[in-house]
Amino acid sequence: MRKKVELNIRFMGNKVLCAKSPINCKGCIHKSNCEELELFYYPYTKKEIEECFKNDERIR
Repeated sequence: MRKKVELNIRFMGNKVLCAKSPINCKGCIHKSNCEELELFYYPYTKKEIEECFKNDERIR
């Protein structure tokens, strides 16, 4: 099952200056300069992550 993450991200050029959950940005004076992003991801178990790294090392 995929999970959703909402972030407010402030950029300067191609660098990220700040990335926080909107809940943590309530008192921020730079909030109007942020981009609001909704990201979706599929969480993996520790075993699945270790298997992925193991397979990657075999290819090299």
